[in-house]
Amino acid sequence: MARGIQDLSAREREILELLANGLTNREIAAALYISPHTVKNHVSSIYRKLGVDDRTRVAVTALRLGVVQLRDDLAPGSASWSER
Repeated sequence: MARGIQDLSAREREILELLANGLTNREIAAALYISPHTVKNHVSSIYRKLGVDDRTRVAVTALRLGVVQLRDDLAPGSASWSER
């Protein structure tokens, strides 16, 4: 899976970070000003490149590898979260 991480585009890494922080496809789409369908396509590409088909496994692995960070501004209860 670590090798697949290197194959991710900049946009896929951005989406992976938001996914790992618990955002839904619809929330990711709103945050990045793209359509939910585009997010779905990127998530599918992330799954394919990493060889998994589970959102939680992708998120946990990305966090363990240090590819993404948990962001306080995206946590439920934060000011950013309540502004959605």
